[in-house]
Amino acid sequence: MQCYLRRAGLINDRGGYTAPQGDEKMTSSVTVPAVYVGTYHQYNGGSIFGKWFDLTDFDDEDEFYDACRALHAAEDDPEFMFQDWEGIPSQFASESSVKWAFIEAFRQAQDEGRAAAFVAWADYTGECDYDAFDEAYCGEAESEADFAYGFVEDHGLLNEVPESLRVYFDYEAYARDLFSSGYVFHEGYVFSN
Repeated sequence: MQCYLRRAGLINDRGGYTAPQGDEKMTSSVTVPAVYVGTYHQYNGGSIFGKWFDLTDFDDEDEFYDACRALHAAEDDPEFMFQDWEGIPSQFASESSVKWAFIEAFRQAQDEGRAAAFVAWADYTGECDYDAFDEAYCGEAESEADFAYGFVEDHGLLNEVPESLRVYFDYEAYARDLFSSGYVFHEGYVFSN
């Protein structure tokens, strides 16, 4: 339920609920990968001093860690602690590491305008390979039946069936077959297995 509420704009990434204003269209938005960086030394001393870093602001992992070292320059050898993160599926971040391959693949998806779909795919599969995502991505849909309807139309599967009989086609049953044999519907996106 929380995923739906977040996609609908009714819950923000920190868990707070927001209501749509007036006639605002509810659309999904993408939270860029970001981490709050403190250190274990400061945390153990009772301080949560740190800073949020948008990971897409850095050209590479080394540049990110250079910024972390600059932030915590008062410590001789700071042991970084990622106290919070957003826009990164949990399997790609922990309190002591971020899988940079996810950030690089996210950037590619963002450049293609498919960042939200990539995050959903990475969350579902546990993979962060952009090329594998690109091959698996089939588009957005409101539901499995909605995708099945588009699939039938796009592939002309009923073109030879008289118009008067097409209304009897069971898109929900066809969707069940599609999604039990090769397709996955996750967070409003469809992927092939």
